[in-house]
Amino acid sequence: MKIKSLSAFVVSIFSLVGLAGCFSQNSGKELFIYSTMDEPLIQNLSRAYAQETGNQLRFVRLSTGEAAARIDAEKKNPQASLWLGGMALNHQQLKERGLSEPFQPLVWDEIQSEFKDQDSHWSGLYLGVLAFASNKAQLERLRSAPPNSWQDLTHQKFKNQIQLAHPGTSGTSYNILAALISKDGESMAFDYFKKLHSNVSQYTRSGSAPAKNAAIGETAVAIGYAHDIARLIHEDKAPLEISFPKEGTGYEIASISLIKGGKQLDLAKNFYNWMYSKAASQILADYYVFPLIRNDVQMKERSINPSDLPLIHFDIDWAGKNRERLVNQWNEKINS
Repeated sequence: MKIKSLSAFVVSIFSLVGLAGCFSQNSGKELFIYSTMDEPLIQNLSRAYAQETGNQLRFVRLSTGEAAARIDAEKKNPQASLWLGGMALNHQQLKERGLSEPFQPLVWDEIQSEFKDQDSHWSGLYLGVLAFASNKAQLERLRSAPPNSWQDLTHQKFKNQIQLAHPGTSGTSYNILAALISKDGESMAFDYFKKLHSNVSQYTRSGSAPAKNAAIGETAVAIGYAHDIARLIHEDKAPLEISFPKEGTGYEIASISLIKGGKQLDLAKNFYNWMYSKAASQILADYYVFPLIRNDVQMKERSINPSDLPLIHFDIDWAGKNRERLVNQWNEKINS
């Protein structure tokens, strides 16, 4: 998968007239969804959706692994009708298990083929790139510069000083695993995680938790998504420094899909379309991410453009089909 320039993947404006007609349907109803986005972000989206459409959004915030497991467990009686956020490969898994509904939003033709399912089961909202978040005070205590390579994290000075999420529950961490396997092969990647393991103080359930823990000094270094770290630095004034591995970094395609058999699919389609509107795209941009659709939003001044970084590309189909095997292998070899 090749990432083109920002001007290429943040594409042209689509018709607001068509969207307005779509949003007027089912006004005044309440939609129940599962979301893997940060809770403040989904709350902002929920308020804007209600204000613009008259519909209410009720959600349960889950990690990627939890959301996928719950949708699978509820397949005979789905409780939610849409999954918002989470990596494309996890949405691909839903498709392969027969748990999602095909749907083409109004902007379907404007979404690059790299960022949507060829059978219309999911589509991307934005790219999130992996980064390192380092607590400045902790770095000073360790007399260390911020890490700028994957190998830096295995240095003895970082013993018990690193946090990342568990790849079994977090899409963020499985992204790390899939990216490093794509870069180095399975054998070398698992050898790397064995070395890294002795420096890890905690594997968190959620991918956003390590950076938040670094912000309060609980850990020296965390691995997470750059937009989450940037927001902590610039909005919350967290004493963090952001850096990127020079060998290349992984990325997610944060996606959206309908849940098969959902009881509110018409309303869910309404919300699905709304997530590509200017209002929703601006809320995403305010959260330091680059929406894949629209070029008429105002980006945060210190947002990090994925096009400016060396990215590690991996096959989404392969990563989705091999997730269970690789997580089991990780548990056996790394966290047994």
